[in-house]
Formats: sequence, structure tokens, C-alpha cells
Amino acid sequence: MNKHLKWIIPAVLVVVLAVAAVLLFGNGAKDQAVSGDVPAVVTMAPTEEPTATIEATAEPTAEPTAEPAAEETAAEPEATAEVQTSPTDVMVTINGKGVLREDVEIIASNLMASYAQYGYDTSDPAFVSAMNAYAVEYAVQLEMMEQKAAELGLDQFTEEEMAALKEENTASWNEIVDAYVTYYGGLSAEATEEEIASARVNVLAMLEGMGYTEAIMLEDVVNSAKMERVEAHMIQGAEVTDDEIKALFDEHVKQDEASYKEDVGMYEYMTQYYGQPSYYVPEGYRGITHILLEVDAALLEEYQALAAELEEQEEAAENADAADETAAETAEGEAAEATEEPKAPVTQADVDAAYKAIMDSVQPTIDEINKKLAEGVSFADLIVEYGTDPGMEQEPNKTLGYSVHQDSVVWDPAFVKAAFSVSNVGDVAEPVLGSYGVHIVQYTRDVPAGAVEYTADVQLALHEEALSAKEGELFTATMKDWLNAAEVVYSVEAQNMIDGMAVAE
Repeated sequence: MNKHLKWIIPAVLVVVLAVAAVLLFGNGAKDQAVSGDVPAVVTMAPTEEPTATIEATAEPTAEPTAEPAAEETAAEPEATAEVQTSPTDVMVTINGKGVLREDVEIIASNLMASYAQYGYDTSDPAFVSAMNAYAVEYAVQLEMMEQKAAELGLDQFTEEEMAALKEENTASWNEIVDAYVTYYGGLSAEATEEEIASARVNVLAMLEGMGYTEAIMLEDVVNSAKMERVEAHMIQGAEVTDDEIKALFDEHVKQDEASYKEDVGMYEYMTQYYGQPSYYVPEGYRGITHILLEVDAALLEEYQALAAELEEQEEAAENADAADETAAETAEGEAAEATEEPKAPVTQADVDAAYKAIMDSVQPTIDEINKKLAEGVSFADLIVEYGTDPGMEQEPNKTLGYSVHQDSVVWDPAFVKAAFSVSNVGDVAEPVLGSYGVHIVQYTRDVPAGAVEYTADVQLALHEEALSAKEGELFTATMKDWLNAAEVVYSVEAQNMIDGMAVAE
């Protein structure tokens, strides 16, 4: 059975949450379950020759009851038994057609590589066991879909359909080749057409040597189109009602309120760092627009260095008592430094002077802004004229401002302090120095707390979520029916992999 990698990689997205749940929340009895024997590890790259073996040492023999006869020699230790594996080993048969070891290994290898990019420990035996189990199950599903494609005639394409697929493939292939020519062709900006053509020939030869050609890529495109047809057949009829969308919205609001109402930090991390949609807003947020004035880099660096050093000195003073406990350990280092010129401590006056130097450098601009504000120029127009923060050029930030809370963890503390230094909507705070320059902020609005507005965009996103969930359920149910009606026979090794994962879950 020949499976193309284009259909293996998307499998990662299907199993991410399931594996994460097992590995992150498996405790107590679950921990005991995954700490036992682990099925054979599948980590071989698809292009490598199989070298993995499973070693089993013999049980020790009983102690001898008598000395061996003189003519007898001591028995050699029993040799370690090695079970050789082959890429063509049949792991599972479905209606008499085999899922080979190499099919499972390719899927497992891609799963491992994809999870590694997200920081998972791919050396953890429990994790490897999970990947092997999912690889077996996914390979079985692929083979079942292959058979159904043939049975339902979904693997047949008209001349017009094949022409369209070839056109799509050729365009994608040329993009790939052009990218390789750009990055690996060694061409200068003044390269001639002949040099570009020569580089293209070299790239094509390199790709072919790696096993990639336009014809192979076309096989992937056709195979993907075939599988998309099968999937569409499996999920046809999935529908979502307006009531179901509203119920899903209410569920999300309830969940988010429980998670975020008393935890602004978690709310900001999940919605701003990780990009999760928000259905509930904690109370106390303000809309803040600002004019960010750039300052001299050297002045800013000097101020930040002095402020950091002063903070270190103050921390050292607070921990003076603890320093006595480590005096003996640092005595040698202090003696070595005794001949060096002692460095004068940083004072608050030093930090204040550095701060003033920065503020003085932008004071003429601040005066201009204040003058224009007094003349009635809108703060929004002044952001356009003087501001250097790209975020203020984009909606909805441009109109509504950044959402800032007094307990915010994602904003510069100086920016937050300025945002809450004024009391009334429309007020402009005194300029403050932050990590990126001088901020002049305006309190734009109070952000409504509670459930977000049930807008058309929110409904559309929820419709897609609900429909995807229904399609997933229908896909799973259809696949289960197909496999129940098929003759599926697992090898002992494949069954052990799946059983091991089932115990862990």
C-alpha cells in the first residue's frame, strides 16, 4: 500500500488534542498504566534501511547443584535473541489487503516530527507509544478510505478534472522550484537569463535526487483529491441549526467566565498570546490609544541599564542577611577583585537624570502635541501625525484602542500606569517613558464586561466550529461502520500498540 505524505501530515491536527490530554492530564492510575512495558518504538525515517531490533534476554538458569565434570567446559551464556523487522511486514489486513510496517512508520515519523516542533518530549516512552498507536489507527483509516474510493468510484476522474489537477500541480511545482532557485541557486541580483536557467536545471536535478518530481507531486495531488471526495461522501448531510449555534455561544461564555472572571492574566495569555477567541471579558478594561514617540536609542539604553543596576542594588541590600550565609563561598572571588577599582553605586539621582535626558529630548514634540490638542486637533489625527506604533494604524485598535486592565500582564507597566492615571473617558495622561519610547495615552472608552456581542462574525465563527464538530462526529461514525463491516485483522504487534494506548487513556 503506497501512502503519500500529503495525507499523512494533516493527521497531526486530528490527534493533537487527544494526545495532549493523555500526556498532560494522565495522573494517578493512568500514570501507572503508561509506566509499564512500552510497545516497540517506531522512529525509523522513511528513507532509511530498517535496522531496529527487539531484544529479549533469556531467563537465568538455576544454580548448579554439583561441580561440572572435568571434561566439560562452562556453558556459554545464551545469545540474545533478535527479532528482525522489515518495511514489508504486514501490521494489519483489511479485507485481505495489508497495511505494511513502512506505512505505519511514515505516519509515526511525521507525527513525531510535527509534535517536536511544538516542544513535546518525543523521547518519552509514553509519548512514543501514543504516536505508534495513532499511526496504526490512521494507517487503517487510510486503507479503508482507499478501498471505499475504489468501491464508490471516487477514484475516477474525467479528462477535464485531470486537466485541472495537472494545471494546479504544475503551478504549485513551479512555485516550489522557483523558491529553491531563489534560495539555493546562488544567483546575484544581476543574474542573466542563462544563469537563471542553469540554476533551475541544477535545482530540478537536486529535487529529483531527493525523490521529488512534478510527476510524483501530481500523484499526491490526485490522491488528495480522491481522499477529499471520500471525506465529503462520509460527512454529507452534516447541518447546524441557529439554536445549536446560540447554545454553543452560551456554553463558551459560561466556560470563559469561569476561567477568566478572576484571572486577567490567564485571559490575556489565552486571547492575546495564543489567539483564542474570547466570549467573555473580565470587568475593568479600558480602551487606550496612544502616541508613541521614538527616543534616542543610546539614551534609552543608558537609562534602562542604570534602572536595572539600581534595582539589583536594592535587591542586594534587601537580601543582605542572606549574603552572610554565602560569604565563605564568595571570599575567594572578592579577594581576586580587590585590586580592581571599585565601581561607584548607581543612585536614584543617576536614574532620574537619565530619565530627564530622554524626556527633554522629546519635549519640543510633546509641546507641539499639547498645543494642537488645545487648538482642538483630535487625538486620532495626532496619532497619525506623530505616532510610531504600527498597531495604532490598524482596526479595531485605531478606533477602539488597546484593551488595558490595571492587572494586565501583556502591556508595558509604564503604559498601564499611564492608562490608569486619568479618570475620565477622553482624558490624555502625562507622557511616560516605557520600554519602546515615550507614551502619550488617551483613555478612549470603557470596555463592556461580560459576554461579547453576539455579532454576525461571532455567529459565523461558531457555525464553522459547530459544523466542523458535527462533520468530525459523522466521519468517525461512518468510519466505524465501515470498519465493523470489513474484515480487519491486526498483527500481535499492532494490537499491542493500540491496547497500550487504550490503557493509557
